[in-house]
Amino acid sequence: MNREEFQQKLTELGKLAGENGNRLTVDQVRNFFISMELSEEQYELIFAYLASRQVVVEGYMPAQKGKEEKPKTDLPLSGEEKSFLKSYQAELERLELLEEAELLKLCSQIEETGDGFAKAKLTEQLLPEVLRLAHDFRGRELLLGDLVQEGNIGLMLALETLGMREPGSSPLEYLRQEICQTMAQALEADRAEKEAGSLIAERLNHLRDEIKKLTDELERKVSVEELALYMDMPVEEVEDLLKLAGETSYEETEKET
Repeated sequence: MNREEFQQKLTELGKLAGENGNRLTVDQVRNFFISMELSEEQYELIFAYLASRQVVVEGYMPAQKGKEEKPKTDLPLSGEEKSFLKSYQAELERLELLEEAELLKLCSQIEETGDGFAKAKLTEQLLPEVLRLAHDFRGRELLLGDLVQEGNIGLMLALETLGMREPGSSPLEYLRQEICQTMAQALEADRAEKEAGSLIAERLNHLRDEIKKLTDELERKVSVEELALYMDMPVEEVEDLLKLAGETSYEETEKET
């Protein structure tokens, strides 16, 4: 793989993402690099790079490393989780829960008329279910309160698409699946963010090493342009890395010279 060509393609992809409101699809990314015959590991690095630049890649799910990680639902609750659970359960105890037949009637009203009262009522009735499902996802980095919040958002969004579910599927099961999917996506986004952070740290360490090497070779402070040429990277990308490293004084000094 030609490094210069790859860096250029990566820069062009970033511009394409900017034109699309910082959103891309997995197919767009893969098709963009199709002529370079990249490995899956290289694509993972690209996806992590895009995540670090706040680019959403629709349809991307980070690859699982090793055996599939199982949630550790038997882990003891943290102090923060205990406090949240006590407060949240106190609120839920005030609810008068309906039978499933009544919940299905609410689903029908939402599908047929988009009734706002029915949506609010069903949201309230399914809050205990969101909490139950959140427990199934514990042990995967996010706290219980964060999972419940994501699940509640997923529930509200799912109510807007309730009438679009596949024929023959139960409306309540559809809502449960959407709640779980939202929690799973939140966990994957958290994982991708952390992986992107690790990638950025590696790139910053590499940048510092290259600055030292070139400075020692030339026996003087080097410009951003010289550094970009030495590292075979676009000037804009070097500038971005310098900003991430907090090297604002570096750039200001170069402008003065």
